[in-house]
Amino acid sequence: MILFYRETAIHKTLFYYDNNVKYLSQQYESAKVDNIHTLLLNTFSSKSYLLEIACGSGKDAAFMYQNTYDVLAIDASSEMISEAKRCHLELASQLEVVKVPDEFKFKPFSFDGVYSIATLMHLNKDEIDSTIEKIAMILKPGGKFFFSVFIKRDNVDEQGQDEKGRHFTTMTEHEWVTCYEKYELQLEHTEITADGLDRDGIVWLTCVVRKEI
Repeated sequence: MILFYRETAIHKTLFYYDNNVKYLSQQYESAKVDNIHTLLLNTFSSKSYLLEIACGSGKDAAFMYQNTYDVLAIDASSEMISEAKRCHLELASQLEVVKVPDEFKFKPFSFDGVYSIATLMHLNKDEIDSTIEKIAMILKPGGKFFFSVFIKRDNVDEQGQDEKGRHFTTMTEHEWVTCYEKYELQLEHTEITADGLDRDGIVWLTCVVRKEI
């Protein structure tokens, strides 16, 4: 799943996703995400209007759609959006190519909730900050933002790239807390888990934060 297109490192990241769609789609569709899906259902009220940032193969959006949610799912990769339409025909009219944060221009108070799974860490720190600020703006009062990011990844070098050329920003739990608290998003739930694809050296942080009423 990928969010943006900017300089060389960013270009390499999007290039990787655009050119490995089939492999990545199979990986996403087979991932063990029962815990994440349960958390999503427990976080958002039934029939809420939700935005998924960086939907990948569409697995999570399809799950939420099947559980009576109205979902708009976006991704920066046009190839991935095409794959999501192929994998989940029911989502065809609810998928859009949008690059975050540059093309993230939804109206204020548009969504009951926003979720982003395994994607925000592809942005640099300034872009993460800008994206969370925009999410806070588009949430309705009392709306919730659900996100999952890694706080440890052993295969990332000092330049923030893995062996495939993808960019990653590694931040501590405290740094993520600082990001959302400055925009008056209040923590409701947090947990730290192992990798859903059983990869060693990766630790995930999942948070649910709420916009003040």
